[in-house]
Amino acid sequence: MTSFNLNNSPFWAAVWAIVWKDLQIEKQTRQTISVMSMFSLATVIMFNFALEANLAAARQVATGLLWSTILLAGTLGLNRSLAIERENQTMEAVLMAPIQRGAIYLGKVIGITLFTLILELILIFVFIIFFDKPLWRPPVLLVLFLGTVGYIAAGVIVTSMTIQTRTREVLLPVLLLPLSLPLVLPAAMAVAAYMFPQTPPFAEVQSPISIVIIYDLLMLSAGFLTYHYVVES
Repeated sequence: MTSFNLNNSPFWAAVWAIVWKDLQIEKQTRQTISVMSMFSLATVIMFNFALEANLAAARQVATGLLWSTILLAGTLGLNRSLAIERENQTMEAVLMAPIQRGAIYLGKVIGITLFTLILELILIFVFIIFFDKPLWRPPVLLVLFLGTVGYIAAGVIVTSMTIQTRTREVLLPVLLLPLSLPLVLPAAMAVAAYMFPQTPPFAEVQSPISIVIIYDLLMLSAGFLTYHYVVES
C-alpha cells in the first residue's frame, strides 16, 4: 500500500483532479445541485405556508428547519453524486489510476462540500426572506461551513460503503443521520445562539463550536486513513 504523504504535489494534483472531474460532471448533467435545490425550496415553501398563520412559531423553529433541510438535501446530493460515478463507471477508472485513495476521498469531500455550500447560500437567502433571521452573520456562516464539512466527510464514507447495495437509498440516511447527530446538535445550538438581536459572547458558544471542529477532524482523519478499505472491499 502506498504511504500517505500530504506534502507531495502529486497528491494534491490528484485531489484537485478529482474535484475538477466532479465539477465537470455536474456542469454536464446539472443533477446534483438541481435535485438538492428543488427539494430544499419545496420543503421551505411548504413549511412556510403551513405555519403562515403563526409566524412567531415559524421563526422559533427556523434554525431546526434549516439544519433538517441541509441534512436531507445533503443526503440526496451524496447519493446522487456517487450514483453518477457508479452509473458511468468513473470510480472504477479512478481506482485504476496510481493515486492514493486518500486523495480520492479528499477530492470527493471537497467537491460535494462545494455543491452543498452553493445550496446553503440559496437557503440563507430564502430563510432571510421568509423567516427574517440574521443568517448573514459571519459566526453563523462559519458554523454552517464547519457543519457542512463534517457532514460531508462522514457522508462520503457511508455513501461509498452503501453505493453498491440495492437498498442504498434506504441505507444511506439510516446510517448517516444517526452518525451525524453529534455534529448537528451542537452546530444547531451554536447557530440558534446567534439568532438573537444581541450577539452572544464567544464563551457561550465555545463548547458547541469546539465539538463541531473535533467531529470534523475525526471524520476527515477516519475517512482519509480508511477510504482505501472502503472502496477496495
